[in-house]
Amino acid sequence: MKLFRVSRISIAFALLFLLAGSLKFSGAAAQNESATAQESVQSLQVSANDEIAAGNVAEHHVHLHPLRSRAAARQLYEDPEIRHANPQAGPSETEAGSGASSSAISTVPVVPPPGFYPADLSDPMHGKVLTTVQSNNVYINCAASCWGTPSGFLSRLAVSNFIHVTDEYVGATGNNRYTVGTATSINTTLPAKLNPSNILQLVHTAARAHGSGYDHVYHIFLRSGVDVCTSANTCYSPDNTSTFVFCAYHGSVNFQDIGHVLYSVEPYQNVPGCSVAQPSANGPVVDSTSSTLSHELIETITDPDGNAWFAQNSLVEYGAEIGDICENPFGKYGSFAISGKSYTIQPEYSNKFHSCATTP
Repeated sequence: MKLFRVSRISIAFALLFLLAGSLKFSGAAAQNESATAQESVQSLQVSANDEIAAGNVAEHHVHLHPLRSRAAARQLYEDPEIRHANPQAGPSETEAGSGASSSAISTVPVVPPPGFYPADLSDPMHGKVLTTVQSNNVYINCAASCWGTPSGFLSRLAVSNFIHVTDEYVGATGNNRYTVGTATSINTTLPAKLNPSNILQLVHTAARAHGSGYDHVYHIFLRSGVDVCTSANTCYSPDNTSTFVFCAYHGSVNFQDIGHVLYSVEPYQNVPGCSVAQPSANGPVVDSTSSTLSHELIETITDPDGNAWFAQNSLVEYGAEIGDICENPFGKYGSFAISGKSYTIQPEYSNKFHSCATTP
């Protein structure tokens, strides 16, 4: 009888311990989500100086996140019109982003003997990578809730195991290197279809307030119904399938007044061709937004200027970055925990595993 009582007490203590741990974890998760609700957001307006600055840029590079139907073909990763419009761009940078370039394709070596993984990423030019960076969300004409909880996701991603997939490429292993900073809210009149100048005005507005250089990346969130194009027939345009080529993109640009700025463009992702398949852990808006946001942030970390880590030894994958290779053509991804909360988002490519991964 005495042994039974000791065992029962032990079990009671064990249950209390587990309950306390559960409450602690739930409290941490609740605190994280609460932090999202209390996100620091600064309201800014596009000024005449921002409009002028958008016209005085150099070394403007973008890397497109292709529509799923186009991703399998690896037809287009960088808009050639933007690339060719930049007279200061070196030939190696052009080849780095243009999967459609015949000159680039001709430089891809013959596939080596067995044991070589042609989809692996390489960085022969030793391009810039980001061991640390702060994400600054920029919400255009809509509150953060229009896209789910992007800051909450980024906060969890920053302290997750998943973000450490980048370690092998950037040569750093420390925790919480990719933090979340002050967000920006911009309410302004914009055309129905945005062009690169419109985007750069928004980027400049946020960057002049929070800082330029490699310490920040500005995520420009566009609400449902807003199209954006990088050239006449290269657009995010769910309402016009003939020009609907990409879901999002990340880029870098040198402004004449404030210098180098990193950014991503995050159109509304819950549309056919961009959204994750349902059912998903958090529904179509949150998981589709989070999947694309992590794709663009991680590609910015590993290849901010288009001359660092990308696939260069495969005719099929040539020009693809860490996220492109792991896109599922049907938007079907498994769910996995990011700092205690389950998300249904795409994995990222790992040279270590020679496959798509969610752990380092």
